[in-house]
Amino acid sequence: MPPQRLEFTEAELPAVTGTVDSGSTVLLLGGGELAPVVADRLRAAGAEPVLVPAGELPEGGADAVLYLDALDAAEAPLPEAFPLFQTVLAGAPRRLLAVERRTEGAASGLRGFFRSVAREYPDLAATLVEVAPGAAPDAVADALVTELAATEREPVVLTDGGTRRALRLTLTDLGALAATGAGPAGDGVAEAEAAGLDRDAVVLLVGGARGITARFARTIASVSRCRIELMGRTPVPADTEDPATAGATDRAGLRAAFLAGGLTSPAEVERRVSATLAAREVRDTIAGLRALGSQVRYHCVDVLDSEVVRATVKEIHAEHGRLDGVVYAAGVIEDKLIAEKPVESFRRVFTTKVGGARAVLDAVDSLPTGPRFAVLFGSIAAALGNRGQSDYAAANDALEELGRRWSTDGRRGLTVHWGPWAASETNGGMVTPELMRSYASRGIKLIDPEEGPLSLLRELAWGAPSVHAAVYTASGW
Repeated sequence: MPPQRLEFTEAELPAVTGTVDSGSTVLLLGGGELAPVVADRLRAAGAEPVLVPAGELPEGGADAVLYLDALDAAEAPLPEAFPLFQTVLAGAPRRLLAVERRTEGAASGLRGFFRSVAREYPDLAATLVEVAPGAAPDAVADALVTELAATEREPVVLTDGGTRRALRLTLTDLGALAATGAGPAGDGVAEAEAAGLDRDAVVLLVGGARGITARFARTIASVSRCRIELMGRTPVPADTEDPATAGATDRAGLRAAFLAGGLTSPAEVERRVSATLAAREVRDTIAGLRALGSQVRYHCVDVLDSEVVRATVKEIHAEHGRLDGVVYAAGVIEDKLIAEKPVESFRRVFTTKVGGARAVLDAVDSLPTGPRFAVLFGSIAAALGNRGQSDYAAANDALEELGRRWSTDGRRGLTVHWGPWAASETNGGMVTPELMRSYASRGIKLIDPEEGPLSLLRELAWGAPSVHAAVYTASGW
């Protein structure tokens, strides 16, 4: 069954009728010239504001905390602000607010971060307040004081000084054409043609030799035989595997083979096992794509090395004389609750996803003729938040702004927030068998690995160019 397609739509919230608690202590973090304006409004409402200069960590707790430094920041506040949020959350406030201008702002990831904060701290009302682009300090201050008195537990609130709006995931479809566009076989051939993918087309898939992106590569190869360029962290694998490990079919067998070969360090054994499995997956992906009729090349590239990324993209364009599409799916996952999360781990997860995507988009922008589409693989964690994934949710949320900025007339930047995929016979899915059982017990279904790629082809073929983010997931969320 095809996965469900959802988009965020705005829903008006009721007017706030309550007031700020008299005598409550409110920390104002940074904010420059905005901070004293907000402080005046809070005093008028009977609260006790405490100003904390930018860059300083607050001492002691408070009833509420307002993070103001994201409003007009030239750079995204995350990951640098993560230690500040850790300190604030450790103080157990009842209310946490941040404010930013979303339009034309930095790819902050604060929506995903605040959605995850709400999941991890159920006793805390945490809200990101997004104000209109041209809102003056007085209007911003009024909006914050109003939101401080709100009783809803909305992780994201949009305000223009009059109405308050929340974001709701809403089931949508791609219209009648999409429902009938696959042709009698329903195999995606019509979609590939409508998306401009034929035998001469060139598609770059970053992180695309493994996992669900490899599934998409196989699908477009089978329906179009387009030329495929793969970019990933795994070293270019040898044509054949060492006979000492070739007979081992799983992790346990590989461990035994390496131990028999004289390795004694458990850490080194696990590293070699993981490297062997990764090489096998890359090798199998390349062989499978060639068997389907596509020309394939694999490039071992660190996506955070912008110069190497740019050189590789330039080489790809020079080789083919064109680049028609990009799919970006690189990233790392290091799940841990906010209170236990090392700062460097947060930075690594956030930067790999966001910095890598920025490097790839900047590289294709340097080409004389660039691609018609760039698909950024996000996660449902960004759309809903998730315990233990504040960094991952923030990073995937930030992709939306990168894709939106990249979009111009004639090209589409699209972030797809995927729900979990089931495993397939040829490629690993997004979940382990343990997670599959957990999801099943909660009534959560997984995306069929055959249907997921077809849904993306339909999106590229029939989706509105003005839509820059969509959620695809099976039922149960």
